[in-house]
Amino acid sequence: MKVLIIDADWRFVAQVTPYLEDRAHLVVHQTCPAAAAKQVQKWKPDLVVLAAELASSDLVQKIYNIPDRPAVLLTENMDRYAQAWRVWQTCGDELLMKPIFKHSEFHEAMIQAQMNATASATATEHTHRKAG
Repeated sequence: MKVLIIDADWRFVAQVTPYLEDRAHLVVHQTCPAAAAKQVQKWKPDLVVLAAELASSDLVQKIYNIPDRPAVLLTENMDRYAQAWRVWQTCGDELLMKPIFKHSEFHEAMIQAQMNATASATATEHTHRKAG
């Protein structure tokens, strides 16, 4: 699986990157929303791990406009829950609050984001078929 991590939290990135790579996932890390927007269109990841504070409307639009769009796992620090909640209302398939204490927390959030993205895509496809 191709995973694009868009997060400036170096501790979080240092924690999850080896976990993903040890499981044969390809990982790319970006900290700049503009560079991430280009990367997401060029590389077409399966999962985007996106820090809520970096979720600009332009970046989110580029992610959501990709055919067969990637699952989006939003991340945010526990002390910024209000900001995370606001962003989650507009985008994201799952929300993971940091810090994480076990890799299993990240793994479960990653799986849930993929399941939610699949359910969302299925519901959208079903709605389009009914309308057509």
